[in-house]
Amino acid sequence: MAGSISFGRTDSIDARHVRMARAGLGLSVRDLAQLAQVNKATIVRLEAGMPVRDSTVQAVKLALEAEGAGFFINKDGTICVSVLASK
Repeated sequence: MAGSISFGRTDSIDARHVRMARAGLGLSVRDLAQLAQVNKATIVRLEAGMPVRDSTVQAVKLALEAEGAGFFINKDGTICVSVLASK
C-alpha cells in the first residue's frame, strides 16, 4: 500500500533513543541505572553520546523494554521509540 509504514525490531539504539525512552517512562537516571544494573555515571555517559560497552547498551535497552519501551526501525531506516501507556 502506498504511504504505508512498516516497522521491525532493532537492537541498535543511541543516546537520543535512551533519553526519549527514559523520559517517556518517567524514569530518573538513577532509576534506569538500578534497573540496568549499571553505575549512574554510565547512564550519564551513554545519554551524552560518549562511548560505552555494547553490553551496557544492551543492558540498558533490555531494562527500558522491561519497563514498557519499544524500539523499532522504520523501512526508511529511522528508529522509532514507543512507550506503553501502562506497564
